[in-house]
Amino acid sequence: MHPFMGIEDWQRTGFSVEQSAKRLQRIAYADRQLMRVEAGHMTARPEYELKGALARMLWQDASHYDALRNRGKQLRMSVVAFDKCPDEALEELMSRVLDSPSTLMLLSALFEVVKPAQIAAIKEYLQLAQPIVDEPTIQMLRHQLLDREEQVQWGLSAIDEYRAAAGAEELQGCASWTAYMKALLDAAGGMSGQDARTPVPARAVVPAKPFALPELSTRDPRFTSAIIKHEGLTFEQNDDGRFLMMMYNRFFEMTAAEAIAYVHYTEIGRPWAFYYDTARHTWDEVRHSWFGEAALRLKGYDVYAAPNWTGWYHMTANLFEKDEAYTHLTIAIEKAAMKYPPGKREEWEFCRDTVADPLMTTFQDFDWADEVVHAGFGQRWVVEHLFEGDAVKAKEAGERTVEKRSEFMAASEAGLPPEGLSFGGGY
Repeated sequence: MHPFMGIEDWQRTGFSVEQSAKRLQRIAYADRQLMRVEAGHMTARPEYELKGALARMLWQDASHYDALRNRGKQLRMSVVAFDKCPDEALEELMSRVLDSPSTLMLLSALFEVVKPAQIAAIKEYLQLAQPIVDEPTIQMLRHQLLDREEQVQWGLSAIDEYRAAAGAEELQGCASWTAYMKALLDAAGGMSGQDARTPVPARAVVPAKPFALPELSTRDPRFTSAIIKHEGLTFEQNDDGRFLMMMYNRFFEMTAAEAIAYVHYTEIGRPWAFYYDTARHTWDEVRHSWFGEAALRLKGYDVYAAPNWTGWYHMTANLFEKDEAYTHLTIAIEKAAMKYPPGKREEWEFCRDTVADPLMTTFQDFDWADEVVHAGFGQRWVVEHLFEGDAVKAKEAGERTVEKRSEFMAASEAGLPPEGLSFGGGY
């Protein structure tokens, strides 16, 4: 029988604990910065499918970072040290990825430069690490490769589509941007930091404005958008009408995902767990939007025909002040949805027993499960963190946001901003 349960190359010396932790830190640093890129551009890029893809990658990269961070701690690197930038040149690269001025340039930076470099660094790690002593890291990285390679495969396919539709000037600009990204990576010694370093190229080589979140939710030309929910839609006052509204309500949760991405991006200095939770929350809301889209498509509806609701993002970016947006969503909406009846359980029972629609029954079942998780986020970050465990004050704060939203929506329907409210600052 083979010794060591079939582990090969067991005689390899591998890395020291310190060397292992430092290599993992560099890969993880890129993940942490990629989260910021993905959250920001999820709101800024109009292409609907790209929004969903970036939200999914936001959650995956958060999971990757969390696992690497925990492993770094086991390798005697404190989380405080692990969370620091390991290389100024790597910081410059990720900062400029965020500033990518077009969708094609963003895709190229992500899927032709940064993410492939992470994969290469992981594969190099797997080839050089001592396979017995570092088996916990090896097992983790092997599983991460599945997500990372799937991301790149999707990204390269998207790039092919964009390049096929691009003009010569856009293609030349993208080629220059990609070369610039690669030069920045080379200046960092590659993702592992072990390659020969070249001088950091001047920023003026490829001009790009600093990234900024949009004031209004973005949609591609297939859509029209609406701040007022259900604008242009009518629902009969019966079970069929309620079911149609439920499908659209799920479909319109893309705007909630954008709002949480906004919170994730704009909140600075929060504990790591906050960013981990809001990454999951963003992705969940995209999944819920996909629930509604899938259900509507299956029923033969044109998902581009009705104005797409963008009110959640609009309120988050232009109405709510610091902490109010997440309080409104998690306390006033999602925590309240735990009541029965009506609540999430009743919605699931309606799909199962009254409408008897198998797909929406499954969707609502998992929507209910997700909302329980989200109510937990509200408990952690609003009740416990913001109001120091005072549930009454948290509920009162949630009620104030409901009043503020009602005033805002009434003014929006009238075509005028409500008197006394600021519309310029967001957070």
